Amino acid sequence: MDDLERLASAAYLAGLSDESRSAWISAHQKCAHVGDVARAARCAFWLAFALLNAGDLARGGGWVDRAQRLLDDRKIDCVERGYLRYASALRAAFSGDVRAGHEAFHAAAEIGVLFHDPELAALARIGEGRCLIWLDRVDEGVALLDEGMVAIEADDVSAIAIGDAYCTAIEGYTELFDVRRAHTWTAALSRWVDAQPELMLYRGQCLIHRAEIMHLRGDWDAAADQIDEAYHRLADPVGQRSRGAAAYLKGDLHRLRGRDRAAEVEFQLASELGRDPQPGLALLRLATGRLEAAAASIRRAYHEAGDPMSRARLAGGYVEITLADGDLASARAAADELGAVAGALGRPMLTALHLQALGAVLLAEDQPENAMSALRQALAGWRELDAAYEAARTRALIAAACRAVGDDDTAELELAGALAVFDRLDAVRDAAAARAALQVPAPPSSGLTSREEEVLVHIAKGLTNRQIAERLVVSEKTVATHVGHILTKLGLPSRAAATAYAYEHGLQ
Repeated sequence: MDDLERLASAAYLAGLSDESRSAWISAHQKCAHVGDVARAARCAFWLAFALLNAGDLARGGGWVDRAQRLLDDRKIDCVERGYLRYASALRAAFSGDVRAGHEAFHAAAEIGVLFHDPELAALARIGEGRCLIWLDRVDEGVALLDEGMVAIEADDVSAIAIGDAYCTAIEGYTELFDVRRAHTWTAALSRWVDAQPELMLYRGQCLIHRAEIMHLRGDWDAAADQIDEAYHRLADPVGQRSRGAAAYLKGDLHRLRGRDRAAEVEFQLASELGRDPQPGLALLRLATGRLEAAAASIRRAYHEAGDPMSRARLAGGYVEITLADGDLASARAAADELGAVAGALGRPMLTALHLQALGAVLLAEDQPENAMSALRQALAGWRELDAAYEAARTRALIAAACRAVGDDDTAELELAGALAVFDRLDAVRDAAAARAALQVPAPPSSGLTSREEEVLVHIAKGLTNRQIAERLVVSEKTVATHVGHILTKLGLPSRAAATAYAYEHGLQ
C-alpha cells in the first residue's frame, strides 16, 4: 500500500491525473479491505482533493461522502475527519457557498491543531483566509494566508500540500492586487520547483505566476517564454484553469504588441478553458477600431461582476473604453468605485490603478491641473512597483495634461521617456501614438522583439540552441521557436545568414 500511495502522489505531481486517480483508488480499496479505515479515508481524501481541484465537484464530493460514511460506520475519531472537512470546504467554496466553505475550513484547522497535524492546519488556514477575503474580511484573511504560508515553510509537509499552498496563497494575494506578497511567494515557489524539476504540475503553475510578475515589470519577452514553457506542462485536465490564465496572459501580450490575430486566438482559448477574456478582448476591439463592440462587451462584463473586487480587475479597461465612447459619467463612476476599493484595501497597485484612471477622467473633464496631480502620484506608485509599461502610459497621460496647460517642453520630455519604454517593449500602438504626439518619424526596425534580438546575438556568437537555452533559462524548444521566428521575419535561409545579418547591423 505504501508503494501505491507513493505512486499516486508521484503521478499527481508529474501531471498524470488518470494514473494518479487509479493508484489512489487501488490504495483506498486495499486499505478498506484489510480494515485500515482511517488510511482508506486518507486515500479517498487525496483522490477527492485532485478531483475537486480539477473542477469535478460531483465525483470529488462523492469520494468525500464515501470516506465519511466509512468513518461513521466504524465510529472512528481520527485526523482524517479533519481532512474530509477540508475537502467538504473545497467543494462548498468551488460551488460558490463561501460561508459554508469558511466554516468547514475553520473546523478542519481546529481538528488539525487538535491532532497536531501541521499539514492539515496550514492548508485549512490558507483556505479559510481565501474565504475571509471573499467575505470582505480582508485583513483577517491575509493574516491567515501569511500564517499558513509560514507554517508550510517551517513544517514537514507533503509536496502536494506545499505546491497547493503556494499556488492558493499567490492567487489570493493576486486577487487583492498585493504585488509584493505575490512576488515574495512566487520567488519562494520558484526556488522550490527549481530544486525539483519532476514537479510538472506545480512547475507549470509557477511559470504562470512568474510570467504575471514579469508582465507587470515590463519583461515581456521573458514572460512569453515562461508561458510557452508552461503550456506543455499544463496539458492535463488538472492544469486547465492555469492554462486558461496562461492563454489570457499570452493574448494580452499579443494585444499590446499589435499582434491582433494571435491575440484573438489566445483570448478565445482562454474563454474555452474557463477564463473570462475581459478586459483584454474588449481592449483588443478598441485597438482595432471596433469601439461599439468594445463598449458592449466591457459594459456587460463590468455590470455582471458580482462585487467591487471583481469590478476593480476590469476597471482600467472599462474607464479607457467608456472614455473613448464618450460616456464620461460611467467612467467617473467606475473611477470613484475603484478609489473606494483602493482606499479600503490600501494596496499600492490598486492605488496606482485608481489614480491613473482618475487622472484620465479628470483630463476628459477638462481639469488638467487636477489630472496632473493624480497622475504624478500614479506614476510614483507604478515606479515603486517597477511597473514599466503602466508607468510609461501614465507619462503619456501626464504629457497630455501638460499640453493642456501650455507646458509643451515638459510634455515632450514625458513623451520621450514613455516612447523609449514603448519601443523597448515593442508596444507598437503606444509607440506610434507617442511618435505622432512628438512628430517623430518611426525608426527602421528589424521587426524582432528584444528577446529575439538577444537570441540572434547568441547565434552570432556561435552558440547552439542548447547553450542559448541554458543562458536564457528556457527550453531548447522555446529557443528553436525564436530561431524560426528570426529567420522568417528577416527572410534569411540559415543560422549562418543570421550571423551575417547580426554583424552587418551591429547586433553581435
